[in-house]
This record gives sequence, structure tokens and C-alpha cells, in this order.
Amino acid sequence: MKKYFVGTASFAMPLMVAATCFAQSPTSQTSVPPSVVAPTAHVASAPKAGTLPAESSGANLSAADRAFVQKAAQGGLAEVQLAQLAQQKTSNADVKQFAQQMIDDHTPNNEQLVKLAEAKGLTPPTEPNAVQQKTLARLQNAQGAKFDRAYIAGQVKAHESMLKLMRAEATSGTDSDLKAFAQQTSLVVEHHLSMARSLSKAGA
Repeated sequence: MKKYFVGTASFAMPLMVAATCFAQSPTSQTSVPPSVVAPTAHVASAPKAGTLPAESSGANLSAADRAFVQKAAQGGLAEVQLAQLAQQKTSNADVKQFAQQMIDDHTPNNEQLVKLAEAKGLTPPTEPNAVQQKTLARLQNAQGAKFDRAYIAGQVKAHESMLKLMRAEATSGTDSDLKAFAQQTSLVVEHHLSMARSLSKAGA
């Protein structure tokens, strides 16, 4: 409208009348510039304090798939931390080699799971579960052959449990990417289990 004021004074009165009528029009009340509306609209759409966007909790995944990610992530982290502890404490060359294999295989596997989960809006755990942490604490106090036997015995049980988890997801999971990950990882876990059982039979 401003371009109409750049004229002769004779147009002043009609324009003032038109402006008054426009201001009183109900339609004009909705024609608010976007720059005025934006701040209010932004505040209204912001999440409440203490809440997270739905996608951050993996809302697009089934409950079973989310549980799989949690358990698989915790198990993988425990494997690496236990192996790192074994590298520090054992003097058995076979146990040390096994522990290094756990680190070499589970570290990239854990990273792959994190990337896969985050791509689906789910942030996986960053530490082992309470039971696994207790196992770590207990093994920190073990020495020599006693440590080796306890570590390997725990590895047999842990890999049996992990293999069961991977096979269940590969068979019954609803997310195709997680199913493929579980299928791939189950082969690695199966190999680890075979190694752990061999060491256990050898008395390690």
C-alpha cells in the first residue's frame, strides 16, 4: 500500500478511508506477516522440557527390535571390556589371543550396530548392563589360572546367550536391516563360542 502514498495530496483522504476499512475487516486480521507469526509458532511446536522427540527412542522400531538392540549393544560392550581386562591380567598365550580376537571382532561390530540403530532413531546403551558390570568387577579381583578359568567359563555362557539372541532376531525380527545384522553377527558369535569351548576343555 505504501506505493500509493507517493502521489499528490489529493489521494490522501480516500487512502485513509480505505485503510480504516481494511483495518476493521475480519479478513485483514489473518493477514499477519510471517515474521510476526513465526516466533509464536516455533515455541508452540517445541518439545516440553524433559521429553525427547519420538524418533530418538526408535519409535519406528518394534518393541522386540528395540530390545534386541539394547541387549546386543550391552553384550558387545561387555565382550570388549572383558577382553581388555583379560589382556591385562592373563599370562596364558591362548587366552590372550582369544581376548584379542574378541576386541578385533566386537569393536567394529559394536560400531556397526550403533550406526544402524541411530539411523533408525534409536540411541543404544553405552555401557554393559548391571550383571555384566558385576562380572567385570569380580574378574578384576581374580588372578592367574583362576582368572583364566572364570573368564573363559563366562565367555562360553555369554556367547551361548548372544548366539540365541542373534538367531532369534534373524528369524523373528521385523526390521530387515537388524535381521541382516543379526544373521551376519551370529556367524561371528558362533565362531567365538567354538573357540571359548575349546579353551574351556583345555582347562583354560
